[in-house]
Amino acid sequence: MTASQALGGTVDATAHVRHGAGGEGHDKGGDHVVIDKSKHNLSHSCKGTFGYCTQNAVFAPKIIGDVGLIGTNGLIGLVGTNGTDGTNGTDGTNGTDGTNGTDGTDGTSTPPGDAEWCSPGFWKNHPEEWPVPTTTLYSSVFGAPPARTNNGVMNNAPTNPTLFQVVDNPQWYGGGAANRVADYLSDVDPRINYQGVRVDNCPL
Repeated sequence: MTASQALGGTVDATAHVRHGAGGEGHDKGGDHVVIDKSKHNLSHSCKGTFGYCTQNAVFAPKIIGDVGLIGTNGLIGLVGTNGTDGTNGTDGTNGTDGTNGTDGTDGTSTPPGDAEWCSPGFWKNHPEEWPVPTTTLYSSVFGAPPARTNNGVMNNAPTNPTLFQVVDNPQWYGGGAANRVADYLSDVDPRINYQGVRVDNCPL
């Protein structure tokens, strides 16, 4: 096989055979095969001692569709907008550690703690601990003065007493009025964890 045949040349399947005179070949006797070179269909050039040949070829692949390795709408969107690390990915805004998550702003609140309250007797004996002036009128806080007991009327108790006069003289204004003053003072004092109930637990 010749170099041109190896590179894809075509040879007519029927070669021309020339016989020598009297059954002898052209020079050495026998039959001599002559190949028709017009049947070859190869553009090539052979160089060198051993006749190595080269052939020019044009590679023109046809691309079907858009291929975008990094594009938004590519066939292979490795880093695309909707990829594995996108906005709605595993570490996105609405993840497990988000604003309303287990450690978020709306988590479990701290328990209120033990209820506290200071009695009328405490406020009577500790005027220096009062969160408001002791001269504050009862009526300015509760809208009306307390009713006087018979003892208060007999002793000419003030009809519009102060908060301190009420806790200092429960016999004149009754135990209910004195307890209401204690409720008010315990509620407005920031040092007391007053929860609307009267308990024997004064922190002062």
